[in-house]
Amino acid sequence: MIVPMRKLSLLLYHKERESFLKSLQDLGVIHVAVNPKIQSEELSVFQEKVKAADRVLKALKRIKNPSQSQQTKGNAEDVIKQYDELAAQLEKTGQQINKMKKDAAALEPWGDFDPASIGKLKEIGITMRFFRLHEKMFGALKKDDLYFEVVNRKEGSAYFVVLERGESVLPDVEDIILPQVSLQETLKGIEELGAQKQKIEKSIEELAAYQDILKFYLSNQNCHLSLESARINMEEGADGRVLSLTGWLPVNKEKKVKEFLNGFSAWFEFNDPVDGDNVPIFLDNKKGFALFEAITKIFDLPDYFELDPTPFFAPFFALFFGMCLGDLGYGLIVFVGALIAMKKGPASLKPIFQLGMILGIATMVAGLFLNTFFGVTIFYFPGFEGAIFKSGGHIGAPLGAIETEKGKFFPAMTFALYIGIMQIILGMSIRAANRIRNNSLVFGIGPLSNILMVCAFTISLVHTNFMEMGTFAFGPAPVGTLISRIPLSAALWLAITGVVLLLLFNDPSKKMPVRIGLGLWELYNFISGVVSNGLSYLRLFALGLAGGLLGAAFNQIAFMLITDESGVVHYASFMTVFTVLILIAGHTLNLGLSALGAFVHSLRLTFVEFYSNVGFKGSGRPYAPISKFK
Repeated sequence: MIVPMRKLSLLLYHKERESFLKSLQDLGVIHVAVNPKIQSEELSVFQEKVKAADRVLKALKRIKNPSQSQQTKGNAEDVIKQYDELAAQLEKTGQQINKMKKDAAALEPWGDFDPASIGKLKEIGITMRFFRLHEKMFGALKKDDLYFEVVNRKEGSAYFVVLERGESVLPDVEDIILPQVSLQETLKGIEELGAQKQKIEKSIEELAAYQDILKFYLSNQNCHLSLESARINMEEGADGRVLSLTGWLPVNKEKKVKEFLNGFSAWFEFNDPVDGDNVPIFLDNKKGFALFEAITKIFDLPDYFELDPTPFFAPFFALFFGMCLGDLGYGLIVFVGALIAMKKGPASLKPIFQLGMILGIATMVAGLFLNTFFGVTIFYFPGFEGAIFKSGGHIGAPLGAIETEKGKFFPAMTFALYIGIMQIILGMSIRAANRIRNNSLVFGIGPLSNILMVCAFTISLVHTNFMEMGTFAFGPAPVGTLISRIPLSAALWLAITGVVLLLLFNDPSKKMPVRIGLGLWELYNFISGVVSNGLSYLRLFALGLAGGLLGAAFNQIAFMLITDESGVVHYASFMTVFTVLILIAGHTLNLGLSALGAFVHSLRLTFVEFYSNVGFKGSGRPYAPISKFK
């Protein structure tokens, strides 16, 4: 949820500015409203220092050197200067190496020779020219008047030199200009520069031991930056005797701030935010949902005047990821890997690792639902009838196809459609809630009309048993049967009511003729959006199926090595080693690709389908109170 904020308007006696700002840092509660267009020379200095420290710190974090202990003493600015000098040397050395490698590549077909000998020939009037021609062109070349020697034949070309005295004997053939250095000297130079490059890289690696000092310095400079920003944003009035300041604070800190301000010669008041205020965003969700705030921040922080989408999409995101990855074994690996990383990794990344554990659990649950463990069917033995999904009187593994009179169908595909419908309706409900909160009840009718049309469309699909939606059951819950009891005539009336409400109430702030035009456009977008949304949610099943089939394919390829023609598996065979290697390599590749696809598609469903139905505005800026340097 978004923490409710209060707006502080303050007038302060000018002589108390410095003591007030220092005390404001100690308080650590007030977010000062700043104008980014207001600058000062001192502010620019702090900004440059922050950028430099942040840049170097990010570069040093990419260095893998876990065995190196962190230094506790040192000057951060010296570290930044040293890093910049080393980085410049490294770039220059890399450019020199690349140039020499090009020279070596140009010289290599000609072998090692001394360029000085060519100069000596030129002193006595003999010019040596270098040529490269395709073998056919070289064969067709008239050589009667040429003094030439073929040096090399490579990749269908002839490399040859021609000796000339006076005029050019090959005016129509472009010769090759070689570097004025021998191949041996070039290779030696590359080796020396390579050693120099390694030495520079080693020096940069040693600077990784100063990361804690740089973090300390960066935090210090950020504090100075925010303090200076607050100072220059205090507007002067009454001939400079009075300073004004605007800030933001959480509602539950108002009493504490009042007590603080009473200690100064100041006038102040607190007000609720109004439309148009650029209110900073402070997200404060419960522990489980708080882990998904990192997902929210990938896209954008919500606007203050809309609901925080984090707790609403969090369960769906975990479910989507689990369905896309959809394997009990893969989920176990993700969970254990995240658990180990949480224990051994940096504390700053602990929330990310905890999120990984949640996604691993979701994948394990989905793996049970989809009945797969490293691409192998889990529940498949005589007498077992405990599958989770049931449909059309048939019992079977959800990932596998179930035979019906109409042919095969996949219960997980139908499940993905129902989940998508649920999230779409939830998004539209949030949109209605936002419009009612910020305007009035009548503004919520537009999103409500979309909900009615979605329900009508769903009932119609169930009655036609589209993709077995009418007979779908989730465990003991006969979802399709319950929905099919709603008369088709009710779906018709829901659709008509939804269309009428959409045409009349899509935007109550507009005049009626304009509303009807906008309503027709929104109706078109709704109809086209239903199709695209359905396809997007069907990919949940498609990605899970693709990963499961690819895992099963690797299993089949691996066990072919130790299975004879009669189907007997010889585990004692020496080929078992290669079977294990194929299984490890194949499932590692499949896990990587499937996890990437699962994460990206879950993001897409959240940021495209869900956010579009919510009417997400975003563009919120984070709550960053002035605080004391620690």
